[in-house]
Amino acid sequence: MPKRALGAVLTVAAFAAVVSAPAADAASVTTWDKVAQCEATGNWQAIDASNRYFGGLQFSQPTWRAYGGEAYADRADHATKKQQILIGEKVLAGQGQGAWPNCGWRYGLEADHADPYPEDAPLPAPVSATGDLTGDGRPDLLARANTPDGTLWIYPGAGGGKFGSRVDNGNWAVMNQVTALGDVTGDGRADVAAVERSTGKLWIYPGQADGHLGARVDNSGGWGALRVSGSRDLDGDGRGDLLATDTRSGDLYLYPGLGTGHFGTRLQIGTNWDAMSVASGAGDLTGDGRDDVVAVESGTGKLFVYPGLGDGRLGPRVQAGTGWQVMTSVSGAGDHTGDGKDDLVARSDDGKLWVYPGQDDGRLGTRIDNGGGWNFS
Repeated sequence: MPKRALGAVLTVAAFAAVVSAPAADAASVTTWDKVAQCEATGNWQAIDASNRYFGGLQFSQPTWRAYGGEAYADRADHATKKQQILIGEKVLAGQGQGAWPNCGWRYGLEADHADPYPEDAPLPAPVSATGDLTGDGRPDLLARANTPDGTLWIYPGAGGGKFGSRVDNGNWAVMNQVTALGDVTGDGRADVAAVERSTGKLWIYPGQADGHLGARVDNSGGWGALRVSGSRDLDGDGRGDLLATDTRSGDLYLYPGLGTGHFGTRLQIGTNWDAMSVASGAGDLTGDGRDDVVAVESGTGKLFVYPGLGDGRLGPRVQAGTGWQVMTSVSGAGDHTGDGKDDLVARSDDGKLWVYPGQDDGRLGTRIDNGGGWNFS
């Protein structure tokens, strides 16, 4: 068994000294994964009870406390992978890769200069295409600017896989997540969900005919640890639903819409969804009359379609593509091309927006280019 990482106990005085020093290099999530594999066989909830080391990076409790880990959880093994990596970054800056004497040097922590989570503050601004926000019979596009004010735009669908002139919906910088979803308010138009950064509250904003959004509905707090996305109707009751991945456990939940802007008792419909870089509700991509879910696998870049079974559950997945690791947003719940089949909309990391025509069998046709500049940076 390798010698455990972070064995040195830091006093508060020692911590003050290291954080005042210039920061060392960062490391990518891939490199941190290798260190966790070396330290704890990749188990981010690992416990070494005899030596009292915790989590995937095997933090001692004094180190976890000294570097601010208790702001996330009482112990490292109770924190998410991301939270452990963020504390690991602080330790790397203070102590260097020698804090993991057997594994840090082996996988070159100090040689990897990548920021593991460059999207923090703020999270990536999404594009989201889920239903008809304006009520004109064509699905629309929601997009938020990657600027300090976080301007939210609605692009009305124009048919042919293209979009019309955008409508300004104001400053949304206070929101940590924004996604379009189906009709959860019961007015016949798709709606928008947003999680407030400071409170963790979930708000539902009704779509309106002029491309602006109506008075919001409060769904209370506790949503800060969930990664949300919309669905047109996964449980077959004619109302829009909400998908949410719990970043602490990786479990995927369906929150059924009640038609009032609120949601019913959640249903767990998947596990290990923290392995997906993108997960979103989609329209009927398989041609069986039921809405589906799409996801991009982080490690492989494969795109998968998970057929909806019409009762909120998902069937065996179908691989629909490769090379999708370059896509920063993937969504869709409507016919953007006018051929009677639901499509996908995706934004690539170079800022281009693409519409992928659905083929009714889980496959996708030749994509339609909507040009660049969709990063809004």
